Amino acid sequence: MDNSTIFIVLLPALISGLASAIIASQKGRDGFGWFFVGVLFMPIAIPFALVASPIRSNIESLKACDFCKELINQKAVKCPHCQSELKLYSEKSAKPKKDRGEIGTAQTSARDKVLTKAEELGFEVNAPEGSSRIVFKKNGKKHEFLILKRAQDFLERQ
Repeated sequence: MDNSTIFIVLLPALISGLASAIIASQKGRDGFGWFFVGVLFMPIAIPFALVASPIRSNIESLKACDFCKELINQKAVKCPHCQSELKLYSEKSAKPKKDRGEIGTAQTSARDKVLTKAEELGFEVNAPEGSSRIVFKKNGKKHEFLILKRAQDFLERQ
């Protein structure tokens, strides 16, 4: 195979990879990965990059939960991860609907219930105060959770 043949084969693949990477990165996707997809699957990579949905617009509509720091919808009333009720501000007044102390108390009591249930099931519990991290150990197996709801679900299956 001479150099001109290699050039004829590689040039379209590199152009396809570059075009796929540019299109995908404009939509908030990984341009580096899409470059390789474009090189390997040159006839179909560009159309797939064109129909891929943008990611950045979804991220702009999210905020971090005050308690577990997971990304949630800005209009969420309750965190789907830790089940905490979130502060809401009405558009007419700047007063929160619930006091932060009440929310923190509800979150703490839910956490205490999970920790108590884990101890009742014979797990060794490690849950530092001020952290969302919960670790259960039993029979040499370690189960680690950052989201209270997932820890609750785990305990319900035991």
